[in-house]
Amino acid sequence: MSDRPRFSPDDLVHATTVLHAEPRPVRFQDVDAAGIIYFARVLEYFHDAFLSLLRRAGIDLPGVLQEGKWGMPLGHAEADYLGPMRFGDDVVVEIVRLTLSERSLHVGARVRSPEGRVLAVGQAVHVCIDRETFRSRGLPAETVAALTAVGAQAKGAG
Repeated sequence: MSDRPRFSPDDLVHATTVLHAEPRPVRFQDVDAAGIIYFARVLEYFHDAFLSLLRRAGIDLPGVLQEGKWGMPLGHAEADYLGPMRFGDDVVVEIVRLTLSERSLHVGARVRSPEGRVLAVGQAVHVCIDRETFRSRGLPAETVAALTAVGAQAKGAG
């Protein structure tokens, strides 16, 4: 499957380029009975940072959804957990890779401590669809331009 994520966990851990970063605390409702972050919350952290990146790029996602012509549902998501995150910890969520193909985009993210220790890495594939037919379609040119302006790379670009 050519549209599957191709970022290695090591690549995400050691990425030197950060396309977007946002600090956040690990909240009480983010942890489980063991006192560490509930696994699904990390995916929410990654997605929240991705949505912030879209907003910073000038993509009006609420407007896109209201218009109803196209969307980018999640086709794949994964995470690797490398260290504990506990209630009250401060962390930084970073988008470190954004790769565009004709009909999808691949997002690579990580969570790190303020001191720089990487605590989790993950990636997701969003597939562009026509919202009326739910069939795959090309990414809109204005979306490609906006994401390229904030550091996205074309698939296969170095």
